[in-house]
Parts: sequence; structure tokens; C-alpha cells
Amino acid sequence: MTVMASVHAPESSRPSQALSGVLQAKGFELDDFELEEDRAPAWYDVFGARGGLLRVHCRSTGEERLYTIGSGSAWMGAFLMDLGGGHFSGAARGSGAPLA
Repeated sequence: MTVMASVHAPESSRPSQALSGVLQAKGFELDDFELEEDRAPAWYDVFGARGGLLRVHCRSTGEERLYTIGSGSAWMGAFLMDLGGGHFSGAARGSGAPLA
């Protein structure tokens, strides 16, 4: 199953809800990010992506990253590192000040 939506879509899954909360707290524009979840990739055993994959794309920078999701996955930590100084650090910021 593949789910593709903006991070603030009402039908969002848990990873996209978590992503939305982090982006808001850090002051990023929600509309600048989109994600795609693949819960059952055909090759998941090869790469150990038992919970599936999460593709995060930043429109303003063109950056795109893949994170494995599921039990025991550290995708959120990797995503936070990418926001703080990595691949997504140059993404569009919102008009409000970040909470943290």
C-alpha cells in the first residue's frame, strides 16, 4: 500500500502525523513537505524494512530521503538530524516562530 499526501492531510498516518508535529514545532512550512509511505515493498526483506519505507520530499530544496519505518526504527531521529543541519535544514520556514 502506498500513501502519498501532504503532511497535514486529514487521512494522514502515524508517521505523517508525527512529521507534521515536528515540522510545526520547528517552524517549517507544512506545505513544503510531502511524504509517501510504502508499507509492503516487494523487496523489504532485502533491506530489512519490515515496517515499510517513508519517503520525505522537500519541495523548496528538492531534497528527498528514504527512512525505514516500523517497530524498532529510528527514522524520527534521523529525520530530526536532517532538519537540524542535514538534508532538510534549508527548507522553507513558516511565518511563526518555532516552539523549540
